[in-house]
Amino acid sequence: MAGFTVISDLCTGCMNCVVVCSLIQSGNHDRSASVIRVNLELFSGKHTHVFCRQCENPECRSTCPEGAINKDMQSGAWTINYDLCTKCGICADACPYGAMFWYASAPLKCDLCGGTPACCEACCFDAIIPAEDKT
Repeated sequence: MAGFTVISDLCTGCMNCVVVCSLIQSGNHDRSASVIRVNLELFSGKHTHVFCRQCENPECRSTCPEGAINKDMQSGAWTINYDLCTKCGICADACPYGAMFWYASAPLKCDLCGGTPACCEACCFDAIIPAEDKT
């Protein structure tokens, strides 16, 4: 798996993806720990989503002065090695999608849940699908 995609037209704004992600990232329902964000548009119902695209040549990696962002060969996700990370924030500023967040004074990004993104499983409306399934 090399990521997932969101089909915005199918999203109802239920926030299941955000809740399950926050549970995995922090162990509780703290939405600020989620690495997928849903911007609810209550009047039109056309919600937008912020999530890591698992770029081929990610800006977050190339700007990291410590080389703390590397590809996990099993999941294909770009992950942060917190033993190397100095929490300078350069990576978060570099992301063109705004998909790196701060939680507990550290950068946070999607790691694809080790290869099986829980947000895909949590979406009851098939709005979040594995990247290889997108059409």
